[in-house]
Amino acid sequence: MASPLINIVEMQIAFAIALLGIYLGWRAGLSHISGFYDLTGAARHLLYGIVIGMIFAVAVDRLILAEIVINTSWDALAPAMLLIGASQSMLVLVVTGRPRTVRTCSSMPYGWTFGLGMGAMQAAYIIVRIFDPDTWVGSSGFGIGALLMGAVVSATCALAVASISGWQGTRLLQGYRLVPTIISTVMRAMVIASVTLSIFEPMAILISAPPAFYYAYSKAPLWATETLSPPSKREYRKMIRKEAVSKKQKMPE
Repeated sequence: MASPLINIVEMQIAFAIALLGIYLGWRAGLSHISGFYDLTGAARHLLYGIVIGMIFAVAVDRLILAEIVINTSWDALAPAMLLIGASQSMLVLVVTGRPRTVRTCSSMPYGWTFGLGMGAMQAAYIIVRIFDPDTWVGSSGFGIGALLMGAVVSATCALAVASISGWQGTRLLQGYRLVPTIISTVMRAMVIASVTLSIFEPMAILISAPPAFYYAYSKAPLWATETLSPPSKREYRKMIRKEAVSKKQKMPE
């Protein structure tokens, strides 16, 4: 498979679209608890995820995408996808399971932002391949369709990987490590398969996109509030009550 030979402008656009997924994911999972978690630590783990995510993105490109192009069977690709998924899950377990992280109840937001970074970098590499007309013979290269597909891939990767990592951090705080790690490994492998295959068949993104949006917008806010430290949880509930009273007072009679 040819190296990505798109021009620098297209490369910048690809990475800009990928980074938009971080913005979307941060708002979906953490915006409603602003001030109740360690923002500095969350931002630091986002950077960790971006750096580590580039390594995993290259692994997916070399071990999965390149093999699809040369028509390797899915039976042969499954072990590689599971290996990458397991590596990511074990890394998230280490990141979210450190004593200080658990003690401060930060496993969910740290896992979420770490996952955002990894997902964004995975999306960046996939979008570059979508823009590259030399990826495979059926590629149309850069265009409106590729831009739209890139936006969908960006949102799906960021929300899916963040949701899996945030859920893993939540379960860790509840005392569960092994089973969530195994489940998250399989889910990560499915996301990898879906977004990689979407380069060749755009409808494949539907395997990951609906669950990613559902968990990011419906479940992640619950995980975030449930895993707040006791003092933060009390302050959060007090804030919610004040907001409810304020809204009631502003309602016209």
